[in-house]
Amino acid sequence: MSRRLGLLALAAYAALLVASAPAWPDDWDGVGFLESVRDFDLARFHPHPPGYPVYVALLRLASAVTRDPMRAAVVVAAASGATAAAFVWGAARRVAGERAAWTCALLVGVSPLTWRACSGVGSEGPALACAAACVCGLAAEPPLGALALGLGAGLGLGVRLSWAPIYLAALALAPRGTRARAWLTASLACASWAAPFVALVGPSKLWALYAAHFAGHASRWGGTVATEPGGVRLVWLARDVLVDGLGAGADALGLAIAALATVAATQTVVVWRDARWKGWPAALVLVVPYMAWIGLGQNLREQPRHALPIAVAIAASLALPAIRSRRAMAVVGALALLVSLRTALDAHARRTVPPAGQQLVQLARAQPSPERLAVFGVSSVRFFETSELASRAFAAGTLGDVQVRLTHLDVLPERVWVTDEVDGRAASPWPLIPVATLCRPPRIDRREPCLEVFEWRLPYLQR
Repeated sequence: MSRRLGLLALAAYAALLVASAPAWPDDWDGVGFLESVRDFDLARFHPHPPGYPVYVALLRLASAVTRDPMRAAVVVAAASGATAAAFVWGAARRVAGERAAWTCALLVGVSPLTWRACSGVGSEGPALACAAACVCGLAAEPPLGALALGLGAGLGLGVRLSWAPIYLAALALAPRGTRARAWLTASLACASWAAPFVALVGPSKLWALYAAHFAGHASRWGGTVATEPGGVRLVWLARDVLVDGLGAGADALGLAIAALATVAATQTVVVWRDARWKGWPAALVLVVPYMAWIGLGQNLREQPRHALPIAVAIAASLALPAIRSRRAMAVVGALALLVSLRTALDAHARRTVPPAGQQLVQLARAQPSPERLAVFGVSSVRFFETSELASRAFAAGTLGDVQVRLTHLDVLPERVWVTDEVDGRAASPWPLIPVATLCRPPRIDRREPCLEVFEWRLPYLQR
């Protein structure tokens, strides 16, 4: 009965994830993932380095069935979410019993950041499933435990390389009797994707792309400690985990979530202190290196998704007090209910309010003669790549770049739009007329709150 109930719960969870999924990617990385289904080319950011070969392979397999890259991405994400929940359930049941298994899987599954990762385009959903497999493998008996750990870590490195601190830490924590088997399984799993990946891209080209991407990520556009130093990064990390990850906030719902989470956290400390399982040092080994890595080397200001593993670990910990008493169970249940409400509100906003780049596509599409329009921007114009207006959008960093690009067009457009991503607008001798301001709620998009669009009235385009 328990197995049948679990399968029904997982099927319902996956169905809800699919039903709540948006019809577009959330950012330009997502556009690159969709384009990689048709044309795998790291040099064109299809997808961006390091390449995510296992994730792209999953997208292509799903696309062979769905015949649509976006639907394929949603299927992969939802299946990953259900798989992660199953592994969380298995690990918690092994460690703390069946009641804790259900509460852990529930609170992890309904958390806003988990739901977001498992209902759209992005490698975080499959990466979470691989990480959960590692944790479940550490808790399970050999040889299945070693197999789950090795496969989770080995494939996870090909899904999302930036989660390497988690996968490698899990392998390092493998029980002594199964450590060799786990490392061997992980090595074979790595070889299964690394060999064809390197052969496809080419060793020298791959090295050059990695070097260029790492340099850019570290020093220019990655939002690392090199480009955004200071203690504010700790504030962003706390926001990513508590606000975006668990649903806390300054509104009434967010304050109620924060209050219940605080109560649950105090009870969690008691549970860990009294439990026979003394696994907290291992949990720190899994979480702390990754936290240090993203604190130094990831874009915390604009991309809360990097904090997903930490938010999941905290959510699972907050669910543990349910094993103590009915009162503790009531606290955890109320917390899960409020978090679910927050997630539902976020999912609705994400599904109904497109990213600014997608709004720009829709705005251009609504023009009387979109084929006579040229749109210039930076990351926003990448959303045109998956539309019928791909030939009408161009990347440009300055107004000078726009003019140069116009001289290379076979036919001049009748109208030119530029976004506020393009520099040099204040120095333009020709007017820029506001067209629209495209915004998205900050809870579902931490980048610049709005994208402004202008029409550039160039004299040689006027009729």
